[in-house]
Amino acid sequence: MFYPLILLLFICSVSYAQDSKQQKRHAQTVTVATDEWPPFRIYQQDKTFTGFDIDLLDAISDITDLQFSVKRTPWSRALKKIEHNQVDLMTGLAYTRDRATYIHYVVFPYFTCQPAFYIQKSLKQDILTYQDLYKYKIGYVLNSAYFEPFNSDPAIERHGVVTESQLLKMAEKGRLDLFIGTDCQVDYEITKQKLWGKLKKATFQPDYNVKLYLGLSLQQKDINLSRKIGNALVELDKSGKLQKIKNKYFSAQ
Repeated sequence: MFYPLILLLFICSVSYAQDSKQQKRHAQTVTVATDEWPPFRIYQQDKTFTGFDIDLLDAISDITDLQFSVKRTPWSRALKKIEHNQVDLMTGLAYTRDRATYIHYVVFPYFTCQPAFYIQKSLKQDILTYQDLYKYKIGYVLNSAYFEPFNSDPAIERHGVVTESQLLKMAEKGRLDLFIGTDCQVDYEITKQKLWGKLKKATFQPDYNVKLYLGLSLQQKDINLSRKIGNALVELDKSGKLQKIKNKYFSAQ
């Protein structure tokens, strides 16, 4: 009796492993276009990404039949690709009305940040009100959404760059007095690069939250995929796994 039981258990384990491989083989591949944005997307020397968003996609993959193929794409180009249904998904998306005309936002926001202004410590004047912004040329990342009325204010003088890292390099060299960023990302980079000795947050801070979403190409009209990802996010939140990912990159609240 003992040996047949062992044989039966062995056959069952082999069968389960084969079933798991078969499921993975038939998993739905979701293409993802995104750019570097530490700590959410950290680009490695081997041309792969690590970071918060990648851990999140891996966690979704673990509890669904979805597999995510992530490719580095400049942010502006990624938005164009998702608009024309050349890519399935983007991460770290703030909501705007314009983007909502071509992006389907997965209902559950997975992180909340705030827009913030950063200023050279050497400047004697602070930014106390929104009106003070008109005195400066403000660095910002092209095609980023911060808050209204700033996003659409034609009276604001701006200097657009492609990435936040460019803003920080310019500020570090004293070539930029003031710039706007998303605090969860910029604070992380300033701390990492030990730039708090040169930079500070302006006193004026917009009373606005930037919620980060996963977004699908609206042209897909794949309600099942959206529901699958949304349900996975809710499950990760309820199980505490989403909080564990947050704690990995940010201090536990």
